[in-house]
Amino acid sequence: MGREKLEVRKDQQKLTKKGGFNNRLFKIKLLGAVWFGKVLIVFTRILGRGGTTLPGRAALRIEPGLSSALTARLAEGSLVITGTNGKTTTSALITGMLKEAGFSCIHNQSGSNMSWGVASALIGSTSWSAYPVGDCAVMEVDEGAFPGVVKGIKPRGVVVTNIYRDQLDRYGEIDLIKNSIKIGLEVQPTDGFQVINADDPSLVGIADNSKTKRWTYGLELDLPVDQFQTGGRDIKTCPRCHKKLAYDKIYFAHIGHYHCPFCSYKRPEPDVKLVNRTINPDGTALLQISLPGENFELNFPLIGTYNLYNILAAVTCAKALAIPTAFIIKASEKAVPSFGRMELFEFNGKKITMALIKNPVGANEVLRTLLAQKNRIKLLVAINDKIADGTDVSWLWDVDFEQLVAIKDNLSTIIVSGLRAWDMAVRLKYAGFNPDQIKVEEDTAMAIVQTLEQSTPEEMLFILPTYTAMLEIRRHLNKMGLGKPYWED
Repeated sequence: MGREKLEVRKDQQKLTKKGGFNNRLFKIKLLGAVWFGKVLIVFTRILGRGGTTLPGRAALRIEPGLSSALTARLAEGSLVITGTNGKTTTSALITGMLKEAGFSCIHNQSGSNMSWGVASALIGSTSWSAYPVGDCAVMEVDEGAFPGVVKGIKPRGVVVTNIYRDQLDRYGEIDLIKNSIKIGLEVQPTDGFQVINADDPSLVGIADNSKTKRWTYGLELDLPVDQFQTGGRDIKTCPRCHKKLAYDKIYFAHIGHYHCPFCSYKRPEPDVKLVNRTINPDGTALLQISLPGENFELNFPLIGTYNLYNILAAVTCAKALAIPTAFIIKASEKAVPSFGRMELFEFNGKKITMALIKNPVGANEVLRTLLAQKNRIKLLVAINDKIADGTDVSWLWDVDFEQLVAIKDNLSTIIVSGLRAWDMAVRLKYAGFNPDQIKVEEDTAMAIVQTLEQSTPEEMLFILPTYTAMLEIRRHLNKMGLGKPYWED
């Protein structure tokens, strides 16, 4: 990719010529939508809100083709990252690699990933004359919104991280998610590329009739397996013949090296592989990555097996974009936790980690990170059931909170908060915790204050919120002088 500007895609040029920017009414509506959206962004941020939803919703009502029109004006096109878990961190890593290579990126770093979140991010980085201020757009996109966004903005690259059960009120079981991603991949322009996780059996073979170039990535590591690591497995049978899958290696849930003993369905040989990991004394990991004709190492600071997949997805995307290895390494080694994803804060010498939980597999991996901590732990769990969280909280019963019982003597009082605080309290009781160890405080602001007051500098405070609870808590932390609103980063 280098510093050389890529040609504007032919399909984007067609948009410009055919009733697009040369159409007077379209120009007026586009300008009006951008202006109105920008005013709403300023207004919502004055109120202390992120401006990630309302501006985009309103602008799309004025001009539904806004996102398509703005991304068509980007010299380097756009990238879309989708999947159940890992979208935010993977898109942040890709953005960092592009910036290191000298490109200016528009990125919806807040995690607002519906069509209006994409529109809001574009409007926020667009001039008053409706020209995006950037070379490219890197957008994480909700799985359900994926087909519509892909059809609209025609991304040159798509990254699919994984598929798990998520937001049962919206998706039901994973077949609906898989079908949504399949449709999106099939409508992507054929002159682009796709990056697919080879270790997820639900993704291999998806949209095989797509003529878009495909890259795959996967782990080639021997990692210890515990009884909780294989919990929450959403894929148990072969997607082709529907008989039981067999595994040679399993990393978590249904992710690993699989094959069907009854038909030819199996994990393909990945194009990009993580072949070795060494934990450094400072806690970072030295990763050895292999791809055809090249091997290189990088020091990666983010913890957790799931982040190994995130960095591998980002590296694969960067290689598909022909970004030089030196820039990939430099950006990876400067990586920091994304918005609400193992995000770190410090208050009066007390260390705070905030880790979003939203489905069984992701929550289990966060809990396994807690188990690895040597310090005494203070825990705040905040559960909301708003639309953005998913209104069905039955997924809490599929999370292996039982694994925390093994370290309950290392846990001080657990505070539960949010709209469904009592549901969480009941879940912890049935996981094996004494009710006296569980304190309910439904108000998240009060929960934060109480948790900080009761914790000591020797303890590690973990906050595990759902999405809207995370936004609430982050605003409380910002008011206390911890961190900054995402738009000021």
